[in-house]
Amino acid sequence: MGSPLSLLVVESDTQEVYRLIREIKTHGFSPLYQVVSSWKDWEERVVEEDWDAIVCSMDWQDGKTAQDLLADLRQKNLDIPFIVVAKDSVLNNALQVMRAGAADIIEHSSLFRLPLVLERERRELVYRREKEITTNYLGESLREIQFQKFALDQATIVSITDASGIITYVNEKFSSVSGYHKEELIGQSHRILKSDDKTLEEWKEMWEVIQKGKVWRGEIRNIKKDGNFFWVDTTIVPFSAPDGSIFQYIAIHHDITNRKLAEDQLTHDAFYDSLTGLPNRALFLARIEQRISEYNLNSKGFPIVVSVNIDNFKRINNSLGNESGDDILRIYAKRIVSVSGGNATVTRLGADTFAVLVVDFLSLNEANDFANKLLDYLKEIIPYNGYEIYLTASSGIAAFGMAGKEAEEILKNAEIAMFHSKESKIGTVSNFSQTMQEKIHYQLEIQNDLKKAIERNEFVVYYQPIYDLKEKEIGHWEALVRWKHPKKGLVPPVDFIPMAEDSGLIVPLTKYVLDDSCLFVNEVSFVTEKVSVAINLSAEVFQHQNIFHWIVDVHNKTGIPFTSLQVEITESLAMKNMNETIPILSNLRDLGVKIALDDFGTGFSSLSYLEKLPLSTVKMDKSFLNNVVPGSKEALLLISIIHMAHDLGLKVIAEGVEDKIQFDLLADYKCDMIQGYLIAKPMALQEAKEFVKDFKPI
Repeated sequence: MGSPLSLLVVESDTQEVYRLIREIKTHGFSPLYQVVSSWKDWEERVVEEDWDAIVCSMDWQDGKTAQDLLADLRQKNLDIPFIVVAKDSVLNNALQVMRAGAADIIEHSSLFRLPLVLERERRELVYRREKEITTNYLGESLREIQFQKFALDQATIVSITDASGIITYVNEKFSSVSGYHKEELIGQSHRILKSDDKTLEEWKEMWEVIQKGKVWRGEIRNIKKDGNFFWVDTTIVPFSAPDGSIFQYIAIHHDITNRKLAEDQLTHDAFYDSLTGLPNRALFLARIEQRISEYNLNSKGFPIVVSVNIDNFKRINNSLGNESGDDILRIYAKRIVSVSGGNATVTRLGADTFAVLVVDFLSLNEANDFANKLLDYLKEIIPYNGYEIYLTASSGIAAFGMAGKEAEEILKNAEIAMFHSKESKIGTVSNFSQTMQEKIHYQLEIQNDLKKAIERNEFVVYYQPIYDLKEKEIGHWEALVRWKHPKKGLVPPVDFIPMAEDSGLIVPLTKYVLDDSCLFVNEVSFVTEKVSVAINLSAEVFQHQNIFHWIVDVHNKTGIPFTSLQVEITESLAMKNMNETIPILSNLRDLGVKIALDDFGTGFSSLSYLEKLPLSTVKMDKSFLNNVVPGSKEALLLISIIHMAHDLGLKVIAEGVEDKIQFDLLADYKCDMIQGYLIAKPMALQEAKEFVKDFKPI
């Protein structure tokens, strides 16, 4: 359970509210919050509760500005910390709000300070209220303080000194906290506590304030008798004789040691990774900026960032558990630090991603040598609880200048280079190049446009015919989705299908393909009686588990027979969770829907699994047709797969057939159906109808 926090959020954008609350929750708070989106809301809710803080977006406007809200707080005499969230473009306006009385400004793109500021302002609000009560009470008279001495002794650290600062009285609380007996303190000055957190100038300013008869407030770090330190929040009240001279000072202290330790911990947590103790991303970026400044001043310490990601680390967590995974990450962190040297800064950026800022190299060649040496060391066996863990890592390098001149840009480009290594060949090192950035920008553009494409109906479904070798006819088709981008033209499926799967957009996209396929069946059935369509299912759609209901609904709406539909799944999808996979597939098969296993032979290819799945068809990957000539090992393998499938009662479709030689071999080997450019490329609905009408058996 996190620390409760009563929060009033002034923001018009719901998504921004969620972003703020998510950032606050990740730092251990349990915010109870209300959202103000209009002036009417503000009037009702600002007095509704005793808020710990108000967080106001500079973008919020409802005929009133942030300054108006501050003015309203003053008019209502409400003491509530007012924190502004502002984008770079309006920071100057935010500074005006700060001058008007706002507690702090938080930069919109980097909210990591927000929880720290909220914690600070909440504490200061509590202490302000306590101080106000205490100070007002002390201001009445020394006689009243003495009258309430017992109560103060129980809850507050109290000391009294004469005009020269010599201690004349301390209560029991003062003795217990400091570790000194009363007799050791009386007659001494507060120097006995060896307060070492302030300069001589600061002590001088304090004495100037109280000698003028004014109250001084501040925080002081003292040293106990046993050598440990303790922090106190102190109010010193001077008392004057009838002639106006100061004759004594009463100091009221609150022990805030736990608070200061918590602040130190919060500061540490804000800049260091809790698992490895390494600097986190924020501190790492600050170190890069520092090195860039030093380099710009004296051309020393050329900044180079090396990003490192452990390959396939997820399998460690899956096989050994998250706790063991954390242990392995700590070992990795120590190895990276040991190789990097004292002048380097090592950070953990994410779950299994690290980065190193090196400044001792004069060229990329040296950085590459370092990165390769690091990857070689990281490949060494890790003995762990009786296991020998072997892991590789991939790396990317970005240098100041060629990969940018700002810290964020250099780090981002190092990560881009690292991802390039993972895509090209894991366990290798890549230097950032402009080509990589262009590729990433292209992918980001595709990703951003993907949702709009579904909303704007930019997708079309093409259909590739499948030839029945026995019946010598086209009766079956595969539905293949294509994206007609308004600017980029036809976007290849390989560029957008993975992104659609990652973002969850594959679910509505598959629903669209299913609906279009039913239209295709109805249209083509006017030309030929035999027509069925295969639809590819990704893991995300399959796990959605609504595919069964989709097919029932579309059957009820369009009247197409269930037997006119086939779903194609991959081996990895089918075997990911057999307990869930088999019932769903069995329900579809019972309706009459055909089930095909796509890309057979490229995944697990376990006969025991194959026998359990309710399949009707297997589709052989086109790689099986490579180098196939009669009598070759490849030919024997092909024949074996076809015979095995037939023995299990399954039909076989060969994909990627492009020439007559392959066609004739597959016919001789008793393959059931073929699909490929030899028959036809994927085509739109109208073209498909014409194709069927004019098709001549091969």
